Amino acid sequence: MADEITDTDAGEETFELLNAEEEPEVLELPKVGKTDTGEKDEESTPKDKEREDEEETDEIKELEEELKPPSEEDLLELTTPVRRKEILAKYPKLFKDFPYLEKAYYREQQFTEILPTIQDARIAAEKSRILDQTEQQVMNGDISVILNAARQEDPEAFYKIADNYLPALKQVDQQAYYHVLGNVIKDTIITMVREGRALGEQGAPLQAAANVLNQFVFGSQQFRPPSLLSRQQPPDEQYREQQIQQEQQQRVYTQFESVKDDLQGKADNVLKATIDGHIDPNGTMSDYVKRHATTEAFNNLEDLISKDARFRSLLDKLWEKAFESNFEKSATDKIKSAYLSKAKTLLPSVIKKARTDALKGRRSDTNEVEEERPAKTGPITPGRSTSPSSGKGNFKTAKDIPRGMSTLDVLMKD
Repeated sequence: MADEITDTDAGEETFELLNAEEEPEVLELPKVGKTDTGEKDEESTPKDKEREDEEETDEIKELEEELKPPSEEDLLELTTPVRRKEILAKYPKLFKDFPYLEKAYYREQQFTEILPTIQDARIAAEKSRILDQTEQQVMNGDISVILNAARQEDPEAFYKIADNYLPALKQVDQQAYYHVLGNVIKDTIITMVREGRALGEQGAPLQAAANVLNQFVFGSQQFRPPSLLSRQQPPDEQYREQQIQQEQQQRVYTQFESVKDDLQGKADNVLKATIDGHIDPNGTMSDYVKRHATTEAFNNLEDLISKDARFRSLLDKLWEKAFESNFEKSATDKIKSAYLSKAKTLLPSVIKKARTDALKGRRSDTNEVEEERPAKTGPITPGRSTSPSSGKGNFKTAKDIPRGMSTLDVLMKD
């Protein structure tokens, strides 16, 4: 049949699909001024170019200033919030044009209700960190941190804890209470026996008293040493459990590194393709200059993003959710989306500055070449040839060449 697809055709089609180059994703950027098209770069006057360079520098400085947190004094001045109605009365489309501002407005209200000042927030964050560490230590059976903190902060409070420890333990769990008392009595019995043996024959009554105490408390003449209430694993089993935990942690870390490298690679490809597509729209740069400008813009972009402490905190939260979901695609896509969204707000100014620097450097190179080139005082003298050997003297025949003058001297003679 004419319409039948053979295995060979199907294989060739599959091969073509597998070898087809995937078009890199490119972000759509807003206009960044008259240098966005590159048309004014060559036509603008030196004063215009100087003014544009100053504007580019100021714009990057403004971006860096935005990344700096406000001072405590500036934050304390914002004591009376402006009502939403008053904002919309003066700027009706503000929240519509910038939805983030509306969310930030309500979020700030909720934060202020809980933590009125930045200092309160810092204290709460520090206490939360200490509490997390203490919780981990308590869960591992170590309460020495709590006792040491109470003893250093208020010795009287520490003594109250010591006085109330056993009664509180009995109230919570009687089995644990009697277990602790039993170990204390066993330590007493051990001490009595050691002291009796040290006294020799005179210590026999003390050893007999230790035997009576053991029989009275534990109902047996057989002595059992102090024990632990918690379940103890055999050394081999405990070692195997530690190995399993380490292997699991290593698998999670390896998975995290793989996901992180994959996301970073994809995001970098998108950003580099975006910069490459916007850095030289008119094709006025050489390949070398364009590569250098693209690299400069990409490095500046990464530097600005790394300086944004608020955005880094947001990424940390997104990574925590990714860990909790075992790196599900929906969670990792949010990380990539947040990173590209942040980069999109910075790219126009970063690209604009890199393009201006590249074209300014090219113009400087051109001016230097023109300065080195001797100025032409007029047209070529009529009758003089433009060949390299012309104009080297009025030697028409070999007889006109002075004796002793070399060929090089003849060619160099004006």
